[in-house]
Amino acid sequence: MNDLPQDCIAKILSLTTPLDVSRSSAVSRIFRSAADSDDVWNQFFPRDLPAGFAAPAGLPTKKHLFFSLVHNPLLLHDAHLSLSLERKSGKKCYMMGARALDIVWGNDQRYWHWISLPNTRFTEVAELLMVWWLEITGKLDVSLLSDDTLYAAFFVFKWNHSPYGFRDPVEASFVLPGTDITDDVQPSMVSLMQNPGNEEEGQCAELRRDGWYEVELGHFFKRRGDMGQIQMGLKEIKRRFEKKGLILHGIEIRPIIP
Repeated sequence: MNDLPQDCIAKILSLTTPLDVSRSSAVSRIFRSAADSDDVWNQFFPRDLPAGFAAPAGLPTKKHLFFSLVHNPLLLHDAHLSLSLERKSGKKCYMMGARALDIVWGNDQRYWHWISLPNTRFTEVAELLMVWWLEITGKLDVSLLSDDTLYAAFFVFKWNHSPYGFRDPVEASFVLPGTDITDDVQPSMVSLMQNPGNEEEGQCAELRRDGWYEVELGHFFKRRGDMGQIQMGLKEIKRRFEKKGLILHGIEIRPIIP
């Protein structure tokens, strides 16, 4: 393989994946040179980047841009939606910040406060002071997502002190495009606790590497040509007791890669 011209090696690498290209750099000097070429990394960038996308300045190569979008999500539109790339595949990932979500009583300072925290993706997150009726909903245009990809949505949060009123499971909803939200769709039950102690409760929260927790709301396969909006959310409206201590970062939609 080392006898092949560099442009030929670059063509072969462009037919693989970002993970394969990164690994190939260890094969030899000519592979490393080919693996760094813009011709290769151009193949891994989505062809349909969303409106409002502008590449960060100061990145000398497409490889640098690719890994910048892997590690540093880019804010779009009114800075309430972020775009990043999945490291292994280059598929698009999105996160809707708390300001992009519909939060019942979210603008009532008796129940929610909007605060800034260090090391967060967005300028504001939502801190729950106290509610009896918890309902949070987000919508995303499915055309923003990469084709032929299995996606999952995750509710991203943390606690400002010991959680109160969240020991029991809550309802997670995930409504696909073309589905009437008034249909009798059975919601799934998820736990915002990391160790609920009852496997029958379904999904439970997991600690992320960035220090936040997440719990899956649902998943679906995005096909080429799919249109409309996916609607996802979390609610607890049946047990009328106080709920406190939640800090909402947003809802993240990302590929499920084996």
